[in-house]
Amino acid sequence: MPDEGLGRLMLAARQAHYTLPFLVLSVIERDGIAMGPAAAGELARARRRALHYRDVLGRLPAETGFTVLKGPSLASAYPPGVLRPQGDIDLLVPDEEQLWRLVGELSDPAPTAVWVTVLGQERHLLVTMVWPPEEPLLDPEIRIELCTAALVGNADVPIRVHPPDGPWLRNLVCLAEERLQRPFHPRDALDLYMLTGQDIPDADDLVRTAADFHLAAEVAELVRYTAAELPVDGLVTMLPALDQAGDTEHERRRSQEAPSAPATTADSLASGLPLHGIRLGALPPGAAVTRIRIHKYGDEALLLTPVGVYLLVSEALVSHERHERAHAELAELLKEAGW
Repeated sequence: MPDEGLGRLMLAARQAHYTLPFLVLSVIERDGIAMGPAAAGELARARRRALHYRDVLGRLPAETGFTVLKGPSLASAYPPGVLRPQGDIDLLVPDEEQLWRLVGELSDPAPTAVWVTVLGQERHLLVTMVWPPEEPLLDPEIRIELCTAALVGNADVPIRVHPPDGPWLRNLVCLAEERLQRPFHPRDALDLYMLTGQDIPDADDLVRTAADFHLAAEVAELVRYTAAELPVDGLVTMLPALDQAGDTEHERRRSQEAPSAPATTADSLASGLPLHGIRLGALPPGAAVTRIRIHKYGDEALLLTPVGVYLLVSEALVSHERHERAHAELAELLKEAGW
């Protein structure tokens, strides 16, 4: 392929998704096409990022029972030498105790930020940890997400704590779940195409799993999205059954009573809606908090965790006055506790 064509391919990859240029560069390298120092350096940095994630996972204690979702499992479906770049790592953790243990293991070196989200009436936890990348001006942050539920859903789809048993179906439902938060993009299609190079599960098992996880419509959409550009004939034949299961799921979603918008944090806590934590600061060294505690005051709530204290909110923006009241409440709480 002439250099001009490769340049256009790289431009299209950058426009499609921020990780795709690394994949394209790895194919160019595998095919023995010469690259300049800038392109070679970009690919080398992406490979070091993938190795960093692999090393991090290798250091985590296996007895915590964590499961890695998507990334490395999907990467194994790609041909040798072809890099499936990872933006982040998603870890499913069996319970809160093991979650905080893993957060502690991951905290050396210290992250630049730790965000905590409370999900559902069962109070599932999603912890997001971030570190600066090797090249902060060019690359996305290093990010690891740990959650006590495999699939967190949205307003229409419930939390599903456990993923499917087999890695193929686990990857499929995790890819389909992304559609609940964003449109599909080309890397999703590539992932599904690569999965079809492995043994595809029986059609009945695949459709049943998609339906059980409330994702039949999303799986069907992903298959069509992929089939528009890549051959996935083994999955296209399943579309009639997936569509039927998807129609049933859409009917279930329509039949649900639309939840009223919660007026306060207390309302969100009572109804199990997601609440995100705005960090207020660390707890004093003597504060022995090993599990989350929710401290309510008025219609607000503070979340005390082993990694700090957070104001729980459902909005993206919080007023300065509300933030100041939270700090004042925290100061009073620490005083009363003798911390």
